Amino acid sequence: MRPPFHKERPPYPGHWPVPAAPAVSAPAALGLFAGFSLVVLAMGFNGTVVLTLPVVALVGVLVTREWDDFGLVFWALITLSFSYYYGVWQIGGLLTVMRFFLLGLLLVAALKALSRGVEYASSAVLFLLFFLFALVGSFFFSAYRDIAAMKALFAGAFFLGLILSAGSSGRFPYALFASMTAVAVLSVALFFINPLIGYSYTLDPNSAATAMGRYAGVLNHPQLLACLLAVNIPLFLHVFVTRRGLLSMMAFLALLCTLFINVISSSRTGMLATIVASVTALWLFSRAATDETAVRRLRGVLALVILAVLVAGLSLSDQVAEFIRKSDDVYGGISLSGREEIIFASWRGFLDQPLLGHGFQVPSPFTEHGGASFGMTSESTSVEKCFFLTMLLEEVGLFGTALFLAGVLMLYRRWFRKGAYVSVAAMTGFLMANVGEACILSPSSLGGLCWLSVFAAHNLVFDEAPSPR
Repeated sequence: MRPPFHKERPPYPGHWPVPAAPAVSAPAALGLFAGFSLVVLAMGFNGTVVLTLPVVALVGVLVTREWDDFGLVFWALITLSFSYYYGVWQIGGLLTVMRFFLLGLLLVAALKALSRGVEYASSAVLFLLFFLFALVGSFFFSAYRDIAAMKALFAGAFFLGLILSAGSSGRFPYALFASMTAVAVLSVALFFINPLIGYSYTLDPNSAATAMGRYAGVLNHPQLLACLLAVNIPLFLHVFVTRRGLLSMMAFLALLCTLFINVISSSRTGMLATIVASVTALWLFSRAATDETAVRRLRGVLALVILAVLVAGLSLSDQVAEFIRKSDDVYGGISLSGREEIIFASWRGFLDQPLLGHGFQVPSPFTEHGGASFGMTSESTSVEKCFFLTMLLEEVGLFGTALFLAGVLMLYRRWFRKGAYVSVAAMTGFLMANVGEACILSPSSLGGLCWLSVFAAHNLVFDEAPSPR
C-alpha cells in the first residue's frame, strides 16, 4: 500500500532515460573501504603513501568504462585535505601538481562520457559565460588581475570537465561511498583512541577534554570534515534505505559517525548543512518511497534525528547555546566570528562595482581592509568571504551572479525531472555550507570535494524497494 504522502514521479522527459538501478556488490564496497582506510593509516608512518590514491584514481579512470569516475577523482583531490599529522605536506609542490592532475582526470572522464551525450548542456553554457564574465571583470577592475585570471581558468576548466564528464550511467558510486564511510568511521575511531591526531587538538590539547572541542579527525580542518560529511549524508541515507545486509549496515554506521562528528567538530556551518541535507533527503525519499521497509527505515532515521536534538536540547542546553553563540556568555548575542564584518565589506565592494565585480577569488579594495583580522593580504591574495552570495556579488557583479545561479537552477531542474534526489539533497546541503564557508568556487579544496560528491550520485535514482544486494 502506498503511503498517503506518495506522489507519482513523472517519466524522465528527454534524450537520456532514467538509468537502470545499479547492481551493487557489498564486497566491492567493503574492499574499497578497507583499501582506503589502510592508505590513510599508513600515512602515519610515511606521508608519501598518500600518492597511492592518485595512482589508483588514474588507473581506474583509464581502464574502466562506466564506473565511479567522480569518486576516483575525489580520491585524488582528497590527498590535499588529510591531517598535517600524517605529513602530507612533506611532498613539495603537491598542490600545483594535483591541480593539473585533476584536470587531466576530468578530461579523460569527459572523453569517455561524451559518447553518451552532454546531459547538462544548458548548465555548461551558463557556467562558461559566467567564467568569461569573471575574466572580463577581473581584467578591468581587479588589483590582482593575473592571479584572478589563473584562478578563473582553473575553476572554469574544472567545472567544464565536471559537467562534460556527467554522462548517463547507472553505476553505483563505489569509490565515493567507500572513502566517505572510511573518513567518518576512522575519524570517530581516532577520537576514542587518540584524539590528539585531530588537527585542532594538535593546536589546542585542552579541547580534547571538552564535549564541544574542535575535532578534524583524519582531515585537516573541523569545517572541512563536518561540511564534507554533511554533503554526503543523502548518499549514506540512500544506501541505508535502499539496500540490505552489509552495505546497509555500512551506510548506517557512516550516518551515526557523521552525526557524532558534527557535535564534536564545533562547526556551526557543518551542523547547518547536516540538518538541511538530512531534512531534504528524508522529505524527498519519503515522497518517492512505496515499499514499507523503506518507509520504516526513513521514519526510524527521522525519529533518531529528532531524539538526538531533544536530548541535546534538554541535557546540554548551556553547551548547545555556547556552541551556537561561540561564546561563554550563553545569554549574549550570537558571535559570527568576524564573518559579519567580511560580509558587510563584500557588500560594499558590490555596491562600488555592481555589474562586473572586483575580480574572481581575490580581495577587493574593500575586503582587503583590515587584512590582518580577515586573513586577507596582498601577498597571499587568499580570500575568506564567508557567505557565497555576497562573495559572488562582490567578485563577479550582478551579471556573473545571475549566470552562476541560473546554472545551478538548471542542474536542480534536471535532477528533479529524473528523480536524482540524492544530488538534489546533497547540493542543497552544499549551498547551506556556503552560507558560512564560501567555498563553492574553490575546486582545489572543500568546494571541489563537494562538487565531486554531488555529481558522483547524479544518476543514483531512488529505488522503490530495498535490494538484497
